[in-house]
Amino acid sequence: MSERLNDIVNGFDPYSVDSVTQTLEAVRQTVDLQAEEKIDLTKILSAVFFHAHHTGSSEMPKLALRAGRRIASFGPAVIPVLFDEMIAADSESAAYHGQVLAWIGKESLAYVASRLPDYMDHEHDLINVLQALSYFRIPDTPRVIPSILTTLGHRNHQVIAMALYAVGRLVQKLKPTLFSEDLIQAIFDAVYNLLFNPQVLVRKNAARALGKMFRKHLLAGDRKEKLHKVFLAISGKDEHHNWDRAFIVRREAEEFLPYFQKNSPSNRLYTQRFKILSKRLLCSNTYHFTIEAPLIAHKIEAGQFIIIRPHILSERIPLSICGWNRQEGTIEIIVSAVGKTTTQMNHMEVGECFQDVVGPLGERSLLPDEPGTCLVIGGGYGTGAIIPTAKEIKSMGNRVIGIVGARSEENLIMINELQAVCDDVLLTTNDGSRGIRGIVTDELKNVLQREHVVYVLAVGPVPMMKAVSEMTRDQKINTYVSLNAIMVDGTGMCGACRVTVGGETKFACFHGPDFDGHKVDFDNLMKRQKMFAKQERFAFVNMPN
Repeated sequence: MSERLNDIVNGFDPYSVDSVTQTLEAVRQTVDLQAEEKIDLTKILSAVFFHAHHTGSSEMPKLALRAGRRIASFGPAVIPVLFDEMIAADSESAAYHGQVLAWIGKESLAYVASRLPDYMDHEHDLINVLQALSYFRIPDTPRVIPSILTTLGHRNHQVIAMALYAVGRLVQKLKPTLFSEDLIQAIFDAVYNLLFNPQVLVRKNAARALGKMFRKHLLAGDRKEKLHKVFLAISGKDEHHNWDRAFIVRREAEEFLPYFQKNSPSNRLYTQRFKILSKRLLCSNTYHFTIEAPLIAHKIEAGQFIIIRPHILSERIPLSICGWNRQEGTIEIIVSAVGKTTTQMNHMEVGECFQDVVGPLGERSLLPDEPGTCLVIGGGYGTGAIIPTAKEIKSMGNRVIGIVGARSEENLIMINELQAVCDDVLLTTNDGSRGIRGIVTDELKNVLQREHVVYVLAVGPVPMMKAVSEMTRDQKINTYVSLNAIMVDGTGMCGACRVTVGGETKFACFHGPDFDGHKVDFDNLMKRQKMFAKQERFAFVNMPN
């Protein structure tokens, strides 16, 4: 062990919360670790995994996760030693090892899968390997499922049960589009046969794995009917009342039976796959998506927004809605690649599914309360967000004028769609390539001089919304802006999206996103938007290809 590592781990006590905390902090500050140092630290830090459940401290499990993240940051160099440590560990500690292996990624998946055949005669070790495979969430993961299926013929029923558990976890956590038809058939055939195994634990896990397959829409046609019939038999609800003697097996079958009913609320819930139905390029790095989301489409109103998590390990980001179709159960969004998550979204293709879509969130847009000319102003991808409100204002009988600004003609988006819901659309570009040469406030000034404007909605960059609000302040025109504050939960619970409006603290996700532009503290908003600029840049630069 190197001299500097000796200094770091001298006196390290894996039973002590303070000692573990201090050591992790020291390791975090150590740079340019060599491969041998990473291996030595892996052996030392992995000792925390065992003590996480044997010290009686509520802090130790959290420290174990921190230790795991630090080990994972060492990369592929530590995979073999981490794997060997897992093999020697008890089942609770091995769960931490397996999670860390999964965090390392593709190289780790290949290594763990390649070692699985080596332990077919060692039941305890094989269980740890199967458990580790259940934690992987990367797109390559389905490739190892056939290897897992080979263990379903093992002589030890606990190995079989763990293999079924692993299959169930992977089915539940991975995107359905990653499963080929051949793989689905192979899983179904292998697992279905184990519904009749003499061991209760095997039958239970088989029923659960198949139930998860159905809930993730991997089963249809004959396979669906076959599973439905056997679940009815297990639970004693078929005409022969051939129910399973074990309560835990019956409970699994009964849990999934409601999802076979076409009109059940639970089944409708799980038909929201958030599948990408169409994708088209609007301009450089900016796409229009149509997404399958029937429950959201049924309730969404102009001005509300959604929060999307594209992948299971992604952050959650708020996005405006630019349209929807209640009958077809679809919503439309515009995604401009400005960071890691939006770039990942724009790499997704038609047929893929977003991991989560939450909404509708926030309050609907405020509408004009008197007749007159109404202006909707969009900057950049904010142009899409003003379309639903413009459409609703137009339906009220008002005259609606749209003003759109962009750097150049190629950056103007959704103009045809906006023109369809406005009486007139005025364009501005910084270089004069289309419309007038200038910015949206130049056209706003012209319109204010010739029209009786009673309402303004501006959506786009904060400086633009601030400038619009200042221009309409003296005329006391009702002016609303959509605030794109940093958000976390989207329900007003965390307080991350707080903004100052009229001297009071408001939450953009709950009270907004639209606020009176004459009362918004824009300077405070711009400062808060820059809070995580360094971290956002780091995530983008270090994003995997």
